Amino acid sequence: MRDYTPERESFREDAVAVLNGVAITIAIMGTWTKPAFMGAIALTVAALTYFIDPRSRGGTVLAVCIITLLALLLTAFLGHGLV
Repeated sequence: MRDYTPERESFREDAVAVLNGVAITIAIMGTWTKPAFMGAIALTVAALTYFIDPRSRGGTVLAVCIITLLALLLTAFLGHGLV
């Protein structure tokens, strides 16, 4: 009996897409809150989606890292503190 079915793959792709969106949203929320903590949470969610999808190339992980870095720089530049 095969483990792969088209219906099951569709649900997996939908779940990965939703979790990728959640990771990006959390990373962007770090711009207004605490970027160091929100970035770590977003990176955890992005890493989870990276390991769920066997064909992923890590684009969401890279995007979360870039957004978090920009949020840290913006926070430091405006003088709000990093943590």
